[in-house]
Amino acid sequence: MTHTDLAAVANEAQAWFDSYVETFIGLAAKGSTDPASLLDYFSVPISMTTGTAHTALTSAEALSQGLAHELRALRDAGYGGSKALDPVVRVLNERAAQIEVTWARQDSQGREFQRVRVLYLAARTDAGWRTVASVILAS
Repeated sequence: MTHTDLAAVANEAQAWFDSYVETFIGLAAKGSTDPASLLDYFSVPISMTTGTAHTALTSAEALSQGLAHELRALRDAGYGGSKALDPVVRVLNERAAQIEVTWARQDSQGREFQRVRVLYLAARTDAGWRTVASVILAS
């Protein structure tokens, strides 16, 4: 694979991630707890790791419940939006990319209430790009 090909993969992964960011923020900012429009951004199974827990979601139902839980938590926190700060896309090969981003979450008044750095492992599957693992990074 040539350097140009890897650049194309990076652009493709970045465009996919930008679409995810727009979809997630739009959904969460409306206070929605229905994750249906997010499901195609994730694979099943998916591995999710925080500083306190690791879980593998092995069914679409478990993924949907996990995303709904996150959306409810944001709604309950008075979520108004996020900024995806300093995203970095690193192509690993023709079918995989690592995406690292800091989410600056704001309430409905525009005040930042949380910053969290997340690493996503994304894979180009037969169905398109999907997150196959996510890790909340230590701050």
